[in-house]
Amino acid sequence: MDRELLQALYRYCFCLTANSSQAEDLLQTAIESWLKTNCKPIQLRAYLRKVIRNQFIDDCRRLKCVDFEPLDDNAPALLDETCLEEIEIQHNLIGHLFELLNPAEREVLYLWAVEGYSAAEIAIEIQQPRGTILSRLHRIKLKTADLNLDASVQNIGGQ
Repeated sequence: MDRELLQALYRYCFCLTANSSQAEDLLQTAIESWLKTNCKPIQLRAYLRKVIRNQFIDDCRRLKCVDFEPLDDNAPALLDETCLEEIEIQHNLIGHLFELLNPAEREVLYLWAVEGYSAAEIAIEIQQPRGTILSRLHRIKLKTADLNLDASVQNIGGQ
């Protein structure tokens, strides 16, 4: 297991939990579980994501904290203050969007936007109907559009 895989799995955990310490605990629990089984899966990344997801669901059910419904090192260099301001605005919008999404939507967004999966691949990965995935993607896009509209109105009002 290399550092890149650990970072990707941590990002997945963070996407599910929306909390860095919970993400670290979730990742550690999943890796411990995998090591105890002495299992040698062909697709380690997919196997560990499934272990992480199942552990997250178990934890949420145990705590009854979720209503279940059917850091980039290669970032471009900043060129000027305007670019920095735009990045800060986008960062704030993404942070606000992240707060609006439930764990199921954050998981779909992660697999779609970060991992590059199609709706069909996500459906297979999390064992849910493709229509459910498409519906979640649609809700994410609507929430994003609402955020962009709100940000545009605030920018116009602030100028």
